[in-house]
Amino acid sequence: MIGVGSLICVSLYGILAFPNTNTPNRLLVVPRGCTRYQLKEKLKNESYIKNGTTFLWASYLLRYHPENRPGQYSIMDHMDNWQMIRMLRGGIQHPVKLTFSTAANKASLIDQLVRSVGITKEPLWALLNDAEKLSIYGFTPENVLTMFIPDTYEIYWTITAEQLLSKIHLAYQRFWHTTRLNKAKKIGLSAIDVSILASIVQAETNDPEEAARIAGVYLNRLKRHMPLQSCPTLIYALKQKGSGIKRVLEKDTYIDSPYNSYRRKGLPPGPIGLPSVAMIDAVLNYIPHDYLFFSAKEDFSGLHYFAYSYREHLKNSHKYTKALDKLKIMR
Repeated sequence: MIGVGSLICVSLYGILAFPNTNTPNRLLVVPRGCTRYQLKEKLKNESYIKNGTTFLWASYLLRYHPENRPGQYSIMDHMDNWQMIRMLRGGIQHPVKLTFSTAANKASLIDQLVRSVGITKEPLWALLNDAEKLSIYGFTPENVLTMFIPDTYEIYWTITAEQLLSKIHLAYQRFWHTTRLNKAKKIGLSAIDVSILASIVQAETNDPEEAARIAGVYLNRLKRHMPLQSCPTLIYALKQKGSGIKRVLEKDTYIDSPYNSYRRKGLPPGPIGLPSVAMIDAVLNYIPHDYLFFSAKEDFSGLHYFAYSYREHLKNSHKYTKALDKLKIMR
């Protein structure tokens, strides 16, 4: 009888208390719907643990059901099955670092978001196009991209689309503190407007100083109720219609689109990309001047000529057009 009891104790020790991890500290993702056997196979095949059989027995003894606790967990060196399963069963997750920078559109942003978390694209896409739900936060499907401030966010792998949007909105509110809001008010724009303009400036240049100067041009045009006449907004409009484009032509300026800033005055209804923090601040801290025009330099350096008059602007833009013609970039 004592021998049987001893055997049981030794077996339980081997199953529960003997160190079973096979690797230095690593992160483990337990997918949604994962079964005990599937998790055991994953842990063994990816060298998280030494003995898959003892892990499986421990999961039965401790009544652990992986499908009830998906998420990302930190597997430590020299953990035994008891320690590991207690953590997994308790849902004690390790935070995910979600980082995104710029994005061309909502689809591009969603691609970045789903790489790190357990959300699929479909619920995110549905949420970012749901006018009623977005209105709660003060956004529309057209301008919701401006809510996403590029940064690194700590979240849990199991976060839902709605929870993620709520967390992003809290970060948005922290970003738009009193100082930034006062600067926006001073130039006559809302926070959303600033981000929309920043997305246009970003499409024009990567140079911080030029960005502040280009922002000044657009602000001058807005104050004078002039069309922005921005090529990037027109390119965005053409891409929405499925047209591949490398160069804006005269005929393109006649397309019907709210993003055609050659025909429509004011800002478009939404950003043409996700602006960086640097570009948002370039608009808020724009360089005051009297320029109304700018044109890319013919050396393709990314820098620009700035002009007060349309006549001067035509001379500058002709240089760039000539350079495009020379390279036979017709469309």
